[in-house]
Amino acid sequence: MIISLVLIVVFTILAVYFSTYNPAVIQINLFGYLLQGPTGLFLIIALGIGALLGVLIMLPTVIGRSWAVMKHKRRIQDLEDAISSQKQVEPYDGVEH
Repeated sequence: MIISLVLIVVFTILAVYFSTYNPAVIQINLFGYLLQGPTGLFLIIALGIGALLGVLIMLPTVIGRSWAVMKHKRRIQDLEDAISSQKQVEPYDGVEH
């Protein structure tokens, strides 16, 4: 968790540094709309959109795994309850009495 936070802060600082040193204004055509802005801004926006798409693509897998973990935890709890509800039996020592 802390490593992720440090990486996000470092990446943000690098992105701001990059955008301040790339102030050239460019024009892009986005679905028929002409947009003007600094190069760094458009690159940061594109990177953010890519990160968001990556998270959205990973989301079904993460949800599926969390459901599987919950199902296994429930099964473990059911098995532990079944074991604890059985009466205590003396261990078999291998010798018949």
